[in-house]
Order: sequence, then C-alpha cells, then structure tokens
Amino acid sequence: MNQSSITKLHAAVSVYTMPEHAKDLIGSGEILVLCGVTAAGKNTIANYLVERGNFAHVVSHTTRQPRENHGVLEKNGEEYWFVSPEQMLDMVERKSFLEVKAIHGDTCYGTSIDSVESVVRNGKHPVMEVDVQGALELTQAVPLLRPLFILPPSYEVWMERLGSRGNISDGEKQRRLRSASMEIRTALDHPAFILTVNHEVEQTAAEIMSGLDSSSATQFNHRKLAEELIESVRHL
Repeated sequence: MNQSSITKLHAAVSVYTMPEHAKDLIGSGEILVLCGVTAAGKNTIANYLVERGNFAHVVSHTTRQPRENHGVLEKNGEEYWFVSPEQMLDMVERKSFLEVKAIHGDTCYGTSIDSVESVVRNGKHPVMEVDVQGALELTQAVPLLRPLFILPPSYEVWMERLGSRGNISDGEKQRRLRSASMEIRTALDHPAFILTVNHEVEQTAAEIMSGLDSSSATQFNHRKLAEELIESVRHL
C-alpha cells in the first residue's frame, strides 16, 4: 500500500464515528464490555465466561500480520480477522465498525458491527475486551452503556499477579503501573464505569453472570480501593 493510501486510511480512521444503527446494538444490553488494569485478570475472566457461560468473544479486525504465540501461528477468525489495509479502508468507508483505531504506526484495529451481530445471532452475549479509552469512546456514543472496570483486590495481590507474568524489567514494570494508574483515574472520573474487584476468577465471573452489585455503597468501597492503588503506584 503506497503512502498516499496509508494517509487516506489514517485520515478516515481519525474522524470515524459510530453509525446510528450500531448505537442501538451497543445499547441493547446484550454486550459485555470489559476493561481493567494490567494483571487484574480481564482476559482470564473473559475466557472463563466464554467457556462456562452463554458468552462469546468478539473477534476484531486488524491490518497487521499474524504472529506466533508459543510456536503456534494465529488463525484468521480466531485471534483476529486479518485484512489488508485496502480492505480495512473499504470497511471504514462503508461504516462497518463500532470503533476503529490506528495503533503502533500503520497498524489499524477495529471491532466490526457484523462480528458483534454474528455473536448475537448465535444466541450468545458478545464479550468485548477493550482498553479504558476505547470503553470511554463507546460510552460517549452510547451514554447508557456501563462498561465493567476490573481491579485487583489489593496492591500486594496485584504485584504478585504482575510478577507471575514472567521476568519483566523494573523499568517496564513501572511503565505498566504508571499506565494502569492513569487508566484507574479515567474510570474514576467517568461515572459510566462499574468498578468490580477480581478476588478470584470463578467468583468474579459468577457475579458478572448473575448481575454485578452496582449499588452506591459497593461502588464507594471499590472507588476507595482504586484510590489506594493509585496512591501505592505514586509511591513507587
């Protein structure tokens, strides 16, 4: 793809807005939007819900090439739908996405409307795992949407979970924690987010499936924990 085409794709992505009919889909109550800090357990919870509940992953589109994970090459339609930049641009121009972004240079990622609708047609609840900024953008388009923001139960447990992810340098650890601190602050500053604490995956998934407690008292306690986590990171 030549530079002018790349510029055209990025320009189209930068001004993309969710089409009106997609707002009804997002606001239908069928979709579970999950976000949370690194090592809080978001991906593990999503996988548990898919394996044990009436949920299914929403497969995103990307212009990057498939990668190897533990020696196994990613498959089209499983980890992602792998498309060319030309195909991505065509989908953007046809307003085929709920949201789409350019990340890491020339690479674009997007959640297509059809990927969500196909899960609903199969009688399941779509699970969208997004970063906090992506969730915030969705709530700005659909004010009634209530994304779940997952927190670790304490700073100590958080550090244990982060440490179990393999050897990471002190610099990388601090970078991740600073980023996590900003993500928590974003969730605290926007009342659309429902905060939940991941003590154990099975317990948290069961609470999600039965309906999370979003009462003011519970949210007050979760917000207090969130502030404590931010403060702990500040003192690193």
